[in-house]
Amino acid sequence: MTFLGDHAILSASQHGGTMKAVKFLSSGQIRYLAEMAEQARAALSRFAGHEVGYDAIGLQLLDEWIDRYLRQFPNPSQSVRLSWVSFLGEMFRRRQGAEWAVQQGDAKGKLAVLCLTESGDVRTVDVSGPVARRIAEGMSASLAYFYMTTVVELKAE
Repeated sequence: MTFLGDHAILSASQHGGTMKAVKFLSSGQIRYLAEMAEQARAALSRFAGHEVGYDAIGLQLLDEWIDRYLRQFPNPSQSVRLSWVSFLGEMFRRRQGAEWAVQQGDAKGKLAVLCLTESGDVRTVDVSGPVARRIAEGMSASLAYFYMTTVVELKAE
């Protein structure tokens, strides 16, 4: 990985054979995403009827909550989508020591987290794409499954 100011360039080997640039988020942006994740966690706690944490059960509940939400509102607002992305990203940040970033590549960029692999390399994990797939494909694109398989991959690399 090469650093250029607040940007990092991941080598091809660190990103499946393609060069990707990521931009680190400011402390204010990170605080905002953490607040969004907390709002999602509070809503999940109300949905579940008990306190929900940033853990596997929390992600399973998020999958169920998304299903119920989409039955009523098939086109969730950007704010709702961001709360789901924030919760998923906070899972990686809190449990895997990841750092928030924006993965460059298109005009808008995608929210991502930078995670260390078992071998000490840095891997960019897109957290926006899985939420979009979850909305489009339903439970077959489970966020709990995505998280668990990604953590296994990080430990295997």
